[in-house]
Amino acid sequence: MRCGCPDARTDDSERTRPDGVHLTRLRVPWRAGAYGLGLLALVGVSGCGPGEPPAEARASAAAPEGVVELSPSQVAAAAIATAPVSLTPIQASTNVPGTVASPDTARASVGSVVEGRVVRVRVLPGDPVTEGQVLVEIHSHEVSDAQRDLTTAQARMAYEDNAVGRARRLYEAGAISMEELERREADHQGARAEVLRAQEMLEHLHATPTGDSGAEAPRAGTVFQVHVSPGQAVLPGDPLVELGSTAVLWVTAFVPETTAASLAPGDQVEVRFRSRPGEVAQARLVRMGEWVDPTNRSVEARFELERVPAGIRPGSFATVDLSTELEQLGVELPEEAVVRFGEENAVFVAEGSGRFRRLAVESRPIREGRVAVTGLEEGTEVVLEGAYFLKAALEASTAAEAGGEG
Repeated sequence: MRCGCPDARTDDSERTRPDGVHLTRLRVPWRAGAYGLGLLALVGVSGCGPGEPPAEARASAAAPEGVVELSPSQVAAAAIATAPVSLTPIQASTNVPGTVASPDTARASVGSVVEGRVVRVRVLPGDPVTEGQVLVEIHSHEVSDAQRDLTTAQARMAYEDNAVGRARRLYEAGAISMEELERREADHQGARAEVLRAQEMLEHLHATPTGDSGAEAPRAGTVFQVHVSPGQAVLPGDPLVELGSTAVLWVTAFVPETTAASLAPGDQVEVRFRSRPGEVAQARLVRMGEWVDPTNRSVEARFELERVPAGIRPGSFATVDLSTELEQLGVELPEEAVVRFGEENAVFVAEGSGRFRRLAVESRPIREGRVAVTGLEEGTEVVLEGAYFLKAALEASTAAEAGGEG
């Protein structure tokens, strides 16, 4: 006995189930793909009975693009459940990815101010530091030169101190003129200026008691990164240590231009974290960019976490839930009712007599297992269960068509 399904042949393993449904093993063209083989086999089992047209032929040849047609037995086998939707106002919102970071105003990059060789690294990533603490010591000839200049300037200063003292006594005795006294005082002021210059240079080089240059923390914070190790040669400007704050954290995200227009500093948002599923933190908008990135039509925004959850660190991935004052008509559905086709979300709507049509919609998660969907009309019969079966049937029939054309 042969089944009427086109492009399919049966072997001798034919049988009839107790409920009267005829079962036949089908040989499906290989172009339908591995997943299509299993799906079309299921379709053949449940819908190739006496007087019933083959389901794969109905889905690919008779049905328009984006439509799946199934027999009543196929609908039952796929456990498809539908219900009409009732639209209610829902707050418009969007979810954007973000990155946890230390506030810009609390970050610092400590660089080398000398050319030399690293002799000691005093901190590790994660260490708390205080303002002025030495983080890295660098041996440099610049420090030696500055120390020598200070010693020379101090010796000259001592000489000029004595010289100007003698000149004043001689002037009072009438032994020298006022001009000579003023010249000695000018030399004295020059020596003082040299001492101050040499001291300032040593301060700039952060000279340590060991005669090295010490890279100091400009503010209190936490060490994020250490870029050097002992023995490494460095030049002025080379980065040594990255600092920041972990007491207060920001989430940086790029908000779509249309959503950014309705946000203002102080607005509250919810933030979720990939490393802590189920954790929801409150944050407020503290900075909004003043220009739109032309590559993705978005605006950079920074949100300050009101409370930093345990385990959340700079660099953690986050998702920012942005709600606006705008409202849209939509419906709440189970997340399995929404399927993905390429770059768009879609649901299947029932049109009667086993006919199901794909419909593009907008969706966003609202809580565990539930999504808010917009783009539907009041009373639309939506597939709540079995949407993934319909998606697979549609993709399999599309693949079979492409194979047939090839």
